[in-house]
Amino acid sequence: MKYRNILGHFGLCLGFLLTSSCANTDLENENRVQETNTSDTFANAKSLERTAIKLEMLYNQKNCKQFTDALPNNFHEFDELYGYDDEKGERRLYSKYQEHLSFFSECPQLSDREKLNKVVNIGINGKWEADATSVLQDLALNLIKRDPNSTKEILDNLSDAEASSFWFFLFDGPHPTDKQNLEKFQLLRKLLGEKSQQSKLLSEQFERLLVVSQNDK
Repeated sequence: MKYRNILGHFGLCLGFLLTSSCANTDLENENRVQETNTSDTFANAKSLERTAIKLEMLYNQKNCKQFTDALPNNFHEFDELYGYDDEKGERRLYSKYQEHLSFFSECPQLSDREKLNKVVNIGINGKWEADATSVLQDLALNLIKRDPNSTKEILDNLSDAEASSFWFFLFDGPHPTDKQNLEKFQLLRKLLGEKSQQSKLLSEQFERLLVVSQNDK
């Protein structure tokens, strides 16, 4: 009987130790994840700050070619630099978006194709958020109208998912069903060729935007 009691106590102690050890391991793992996330956030913030400083310097030097190279190649970083946060307010280069994007679009050292490459990369997985994104949409639309063939070639080299996300971004906004948007859509279909792959993807995304707009009402 005494032997059984000893074994029982030993089992309880062992169970407690194992439970405590597992809890400590879970806590340590959670702390490591939090430290990694904090470290990544800090590193991203430093990287964005370096990019912002470089863009301001190149803009002041009127070096539009290197300025374009320094512009982000994805929507997330573009928005982190030039966007507006409803809670935190203006982001780092928000006050400069108009002059910076005009500087880029008017760069004489860049072909329309080079400019298209940049706006397409930024527009992939993008979304309308007024201000800087509206200017980018207008800029992209004008470039596409000037060089529809290069537009098709650039987008044909992307996956259908990436190209589709760009077309969705191009027409995204608070009033996708207005008359102006419909006219832009019809014009782009003609310029791209109504039977082309990009015209097909554009049509699918425009229809998707109309559905989303109806559901939001």
